[in-house]
Amino acid sequence: MRKMRIIVALLLPALVVSCFKDPNFEPGGGESGSQSQPGRLPTQEVRNVMIMYSAGFNSLSSPLTVDLEELENNFVPSASSRTDNILLVLSRRKIYDDSTPIAPVLYRIYKDREGTVIKDTLLKWDEKKQATDPSLLQEVLLYAKNEFPAKGYGLVLSSHGSGWIPDPDRATKGASVMSVGQDSDTGRVHEMELYEFVDAIPYELDYVLFDACFMACVEVAWALKDVTTMVGFSPTEIMSDGFNYSTLAERLIGSSEPDPLAVCEDYFAQYTDPSQRTPYASITLVDTRKMNPLAEVCRTLFEKYRTSIAALRSTQVQTYFRPGRNPWLDHLFDLRHMLVKAGISAEETAAFDQALSQCILYERHTDYFMSLPLINVCGLSVFLPSSGNDSLKAFYKEHVAWNTETQLLD
Repeated sequence: MRKMRIIVALLLPALVVSCFKDPNFEPGGGESGSQSQPGRLPTQEVRNVMIMYSAGFNSLSSPLTVDLEELENNFVPSASSRTDNILLVLSRRKIYDDSTPIAPVLYRIYKDREGTVIKDTLLKWDEKKQATDPSLLQEVLLYAKNEFPAKGYGLVLSSHGSGWIPDPDRATKGASVMSVGQDSDTGRVHEMELYEFVDAIPYELDYVLFDACFMACVEVAWALKDVTTMVGFSPTEIMSDGFNYSTLAERLIGSSEPDPLAVCEDYFAQYTDPSQRTPYASITLVDTRKMNPLAEVCRTLFEKYRTSIAALRSTQVQTYFRPGRNPWLDHLFDLRHMLVKAGISAEETAAFDQALSQCILYERHTDYFMSLPLINVCGLSVFLPSSGNDSLKAFYKEHVAWNTETQLLD
């Protein structure tokens, strides 16, 4: 499950050696200790912190390694003054195989006064510690807040993903995992549940950007509304190249204000460039502060058209998954198209569109995602009740906050 990130082997860049310059990963200094770096801001904070969270101990280890190299080899903030923006990277990835645990490492990337790029290792955990452990995510976020006081913080998560969908195999063991990130060390798969991810965020972020598959669910956006102002994600899979890492840091910490919309624009432009050999992409940016009107409209429509929605077959509504690929993901359908096919009126459609346009800041998609036609696309997926069995419906009622608010399933 994930970013499936679909790996097109022949198109991947050659695998490179470890991206860390310090093979011993000894904690360095920076603002957490070194006298050569500027100290904490003594007064009003004016800088921003970008936290790149790369959970790559899985099938995406090679492309995520390339992503981090692109990040390092392009815009890097300086550390010449106390107002310089901060770039932090948490990385855990495979170097050898699934049976060889690798320690997660948090490091800061900056340019010194001579313009040399420095990778300053700040924290290193036990090799058995997983990037998908919610306590690690929270520790990273708290460390960033405590050691680098700033006016704003943002998170970019790159890994596998499957939105709110539970893993049926682990659900039978009581885990009911909703995939946000993935570790596959020692041959086992470990994922973070959506509610664990949300609960691990200890303060409000300016943005959360998911470089991971299937995350643009209305259920995910609603779950994140109290912990981030903006969320950027894809309702479909994501090709293995992921975001445009050559411009990512510049968009988010290259000026006084982060620009998540530009990140989304760069992402879509990357896959619609004439030279692109895998021209498939979808991306949505949501202002979570504007989610309440959408929920109110949906609650009214779900109640009025409950019978019609329940009667819809999966073949009638725009899907965001490629049929036959992953049976446990066959529940992601277009929110707007579901309501239109249920028979809402022109006036109700206009009211829905108005609420949707208030919260969606940006939405683009190619005509196809590989073999999947993208025709009736609003940018947010939703659970289609008829696509789920009794167990999945019970899970949706019990664990998904969007359903608690809107009563798609009563």
